[in-house]
Amino acid sequence: MLRYRSDNHADLPHVVKFSGGRSSAALALSLAEAGVLRPERGDVVLFANTSAEHPGTWEFAAECCDRLELEHQLPCFWYEFCTVEDAWRGVYRRRQSYRLVTRRPVEEDPNGYRSQGEVFEEMLSYQGMLPNPHSRSCTAKLKLYPAHLLLAEWLGGADGPSHDGHYGQESYVTPEAAERRYRANRGVATQEAYTRRIEFMTEQPQSRPSQLWTDYTSAPIVTREFMGPAGQAPIWGVDATEFVTILGLRGDEERRVNRVLSRSLFAEGAGGRECSIRTQPPGERPYFPLFDAGWDEAEVDAYWQSQDFRLDVPEGAGNCVFCFMKGTRDLQRQAQRPDPARVPGAPSDIEWWDQIEMRYRRESPARDGCGVSRFGFFGVKGPTFGMIADPTTELSGRYASGSPACDCTD
Repeated sequence: MLRYRSDNHADLPHVVKFSGGRSSAALALSLAEAGVLRPERGDVVLFANTSAEHPGTWEFAAECCDRLELEHQLPCFWYEFCTVEDAWRGVYRRRQSYRLVTRRPVEEDPNGYRSQGEVFEEMLSYQGMLPNPHSRSCTAKLKLYPAHLLLAEWLGGADGPSHDGHYGQESYVTPEAAERRYRANRGVATQEAYTRRIEFMTEQPQSRPSQLWTDYTSAPIVTREFMGPAGQAPIWGVDATEFVTILGLRGDEERRVNRVLSRSLFAEGAGGRECSIRTQPPGERPYFPLFDAGWDEAEVDAYWQSQDFRLDVPEGAGNCVFCFMKGTRDLQRQAQRPDPARVPGAPSDIEWWDQIEMRYRRESPARDGCGVSRFGFFGVKGPTFGMIADPTTELSGRYASGSPACDCTD
């Protein structure tokens, strides 16, 4: 099922990026059943929890991972974006990190996954602005960047993620300290707006304790062929570690496949540590078995018709029910459809998106000098989620019919 572009790619560790959707799940299970994935080579399945998925996605993703581990001894790790405090040039600040989580909700297991939008909100609080159709920072920050950190430790042969953040017992990044740094960097938001944005981040733990792979997978962690002395493998630079990434893009998604391949060529040609292409490491070698086999939605549907379980989410909901990439008219229709799995006050409820937008919208003096510009999920002039939630709102304009497909599995 894999046609390697270079003979040595067959010997590289294979990383399956599992989005929690039907296509990537069919791909992971098919490759495992065909014996293409091998644990001793360092192969691994990764699922990034954004805390904004539909409840059905977590149930489906857990079932897929349980089967991959039980039947094929293939490690599957769920991970989440988080921030930790650390010193840089003598000043404490928050920086991005990640944590492994179990497949149980955090309400049942303190090491479990978050499902109330907490991870998404920490990302917003950290970056101080909302993503939008022209800057999909949620994909990069919640999925890609944490995966790079995880893979550095996995490919380096470590026993698990090492302690991250300082070892002090108190937080040094207080709202007051953060604002002083913000003003020194010429931030223009009002004190009230800035304090509102960073409040969530400054309430989070200042460090992430060390973790063991064996606590987050039921598959045995075998001696991997590539392993040398335990440590962090280089992910960036001219000596970047090579690995194969497997993505579940289908035969009808050629544009997305070509975009990833083009990005890969840029990354390979820019191996310096200051490379600006931070979404794809220079050693990453992407493959698209479903695309190569010509699988489209019909083939994916046929695969799941033959299985004894499947993804249970309403039609059109997707993994992220109210993703701003869907188009405002689709979002409005989705908000009016009944969904028994919808959780009030969580991201499967459009009211959560409305509240988050109000809390984290960026405000700055208008360019013409008159008044204030407010940047929401759809920019300055686009509708707000509050407007979208109102079924009487007439939605038109550039965002009404949606934008090109999101890169959430890229």
